[in-house]
Amino acid sequence: MNKQENCNAIEIKNLNKNFKLDGGNLNVLEDINLSVKKGEFLSIVGASGCGKSTLLRIIVGLDKDYSGAIFSYGKPVNGPGIDRGMVFQEARLFPWLTVEKNVEFGISEKMSSEEKRELVYKQLELVELTGFARSYPNQLSGGMKQRISIARALINKPKLLLLDEPFGALDAMTRINMQQEILKIWEKENTTMILVTHDIDEAIYLGDRVVVLSKRPGKIKKIIHVNLTRPRDRGNYDFTQIKSEIYDEFFTKVDNPFSCSM
Repeated sequence: MNKQENCNAIEIKNLNKNFKLDGGNLNVLEDINLSVKKGEFLSIVGASGCGKSTLLRIIVGLDKDYSGAIFSYGKPVNGPGIDRGMVFQEARLFPWLTVEKNVEFGISEKMSSEEKRELVYKQLELVELTGFARSYPNQLSGGMKQRISIARALINKPKLLLLDEPFGALDAMTRINMQQEILKIWEKENTTMILVTHDIDEAIYLGDRVVVLSKRPGKIKKIIHVNLTRPRDRGNYDFTQIKSEIYDEFFTKVDNPFSCSM
């Protein structure tokens, strides 16, 4: 058996992150220790400016200025790699390229035109957008643009997909639809996913576990296991109990989330 198959998808050990600011240091993340299992859907919640998105950037390899260690399937993370994909808050599509060319842009290996086309259309089928392959981004809705971003992030078959508030700019109904779509992809592809969100309902609906970060510097206050069957009912008593448990971590006398301004 391959040694990597016995490893967790992500191991974070004693992670600390500071930003240099006005001649001093701003402590953003402090003593983060976290394991993410292969195939797990992990949600991370916390107040704005408390290091959630920074943590994703470090995991994907875009930020290497930190102390501590991160391992992806047993290998140290020293920079970006095709084993880790990321979907940002904005779709970040190229407006001058068609949908299929936007998705094709993410292919890292040298392939023939026919091989690329076949791979692109498999991804478009996965996100149910094959009929829009020749369209341009300005002809798509917000939800469709994000589905294209997801297709592009998944085209190299990453073992880990990082989601940085990907549905934050969408209206309520589109957001719910996108949550259901990402679950379908997760179940079909068995890709490990880590989601950063401000939406506690979303965190519970999608996550196997919810990591609650404190105000800056971000520390892990609590990890809550979501032992609910799927598909989940947001009005279910157990769902609302988990929601209350997470709210209790935010709204305490000593830890006001609104005191975090960056």
